[in-house]
Formats: sequence, C-alpha cells, structure tokens
Amino acid sequence: MEFTNFFVVFDPTQEQQPALERAATIAAEAGVNLHVFACIYHEVAGAADRAKTVKSLVDQQRAVLQSAVAPLLEQGFNVTTEVEWDKDWCAAVVRAAVKHGSDVVLKSSSVHTPGQRIFNKTSDWTLIRECSCPVMLVKSGSGQGSRCVLAAIDVREGDATYAHLNQRILEFSRRVSDINIADVHFVHAPKDLSSYPDRNALIRNFGIQSDKIHIQLGDPENVIVDAAKALNAGLVIVGNAARSGLSALINGNTVERVVDRLQCDVLAMS
Repeated sequence: MEFTNFFVVFDPTQEQQPALERAATIAAEAGVNLHVFACIYHEVAGAADRAKTVKSLVDQQRAVLQSAVAPLLEQGFNVTTEVEWDKDWCAAVVRAAVKHGSDVVLKSSSVHTPGQRIFNKTSDWTLIRECSCPVMLVKSGSGQGSRCVLAAIDVREGDATYAHLNQRILEFSRRVSDINIADVHFVHAPKDLSSYPDRNALIRNFGIQSDKIHIQLGDPENVIVDAAKALNAGLVIVGNAARSGLSALINGNTVERVVDRLQCDVLAMS
C-alpha cells in the first residue's frame, strides 16, 4: 500500500486551513504529493454574462490557492492546485479525488452535535461514505506535538470485511512506522469474554509488539476514545465498514460516532 498522493480539500469560506497545514507537515515528513482542491459556486444572474462571471470567480479562487501554496512550493514540495465550479462540492471532491488517483483525502473538520450529524447531511459523513479512498478529518490545533497514532482493529473471526480493513490499517501503520512519522499503538474492544482475542496470536499474526496492544472490554466507541485520550494520540485510525445502506443511515459506523468525541485527527480507513 502506497500513500503518496494526498488530496487536500481547501475551504473557500474559512481563513484557517487545518487540512492544508496538516498536509504540509506530512509532506515535510514523508515527501508526499499534494493536490489542493477548491470548489466554489454562486448564483449568477444574467445568462448573457454568466460564463464571463464564472470564469472571473474561478480565476479569483485560483489566485487564492496559488497564494496559499506558494510557501510550500518555495520549500520544494510537489504541490498542484485545482478549482472547480459546482453546486455540490462534496460530489465534486469525490470525483476529483478519483480523477487524480488520490490515496488519502484530507478535510478540515469542526465539531458537530449528534443532532446536527443525524438530521443534516454533513460533509464529513458524506465524504466518509462516498470517497473510494481513506478520508482524514483534521481538527484545528489538534495534537500537533503528539507522535502517537492509535489504530483501532477488529479481530472478530469469520468476517472478511473486517479482515480486509485490518490488513489495510496494519499496512498503513507499518508505513507510518517505517518512515518514523509516529509511534503506533493498536486498540481492540471485544464485546465479551468469549470473543476476547489471544494476545500472543495477535503478536504472531499481525507482528504487533505486546506493549503496543490495548484490549478492553466494552463499546468500541468508548474504548477508542478512552485509549486515544490516555495515549494523547495525534491521530486515530478507524475502519470504515458501514459505508452505505440502512445500517449506515440509522446507526452510522464507529468512525462517525467517535469523530466529534476526539480532539485529534481521525482517519477513516476504507
């Protein structure tokens, strides 16, 4: 698994761009390519001048992006920019991420109440469910001094979906460890004693050091949040299994339930 092409969602409505800041930090550590994307849309009156007006607005936004990435270009980072005109900016992000062969999408995230998440189609949940690649939700000022990554794994037996996600999470975690970006820990929340995993088997099968494995009975959401706080994690990785369908609509999934409870960045791994 390679993570070399990072797709950064630039928010034209905000002055601060946490996702771009985090992407710059990652680029400095790992030498990844950055594609910074902004989508804008305004109601334009007058069909005769519409094309001209749209071009002018897109050019203005393109200049804003160029200014924002200029310091990165001066430092020698590989950065490209793109501006698209579309009313549905989330759909535009999903399309553009696929077009550019993106490995990870980074988006700034703010805290929402449970009601806001459930009753409104928030952009965080939309991207988590619709992007074909992992999505990193970046919190402003979160854990920038922490070099601890907490990866949530689900080692229940007989479930191919979770086995695939575990493999993806482990591959990403090894990549992080290999380039010394962070110290990686793993957390698992078995539902009861009958499903409690064999720690030695985890060490053998996954190549995880014993002191980096944290197993706690309980609800996965609470176990992940408590472990992240105890370790002062700067990033939490959670598998994104329930991406669509009735289950996702009614219950959501673990990553959606923890994102607002964590102060650090969250990577939804698909």
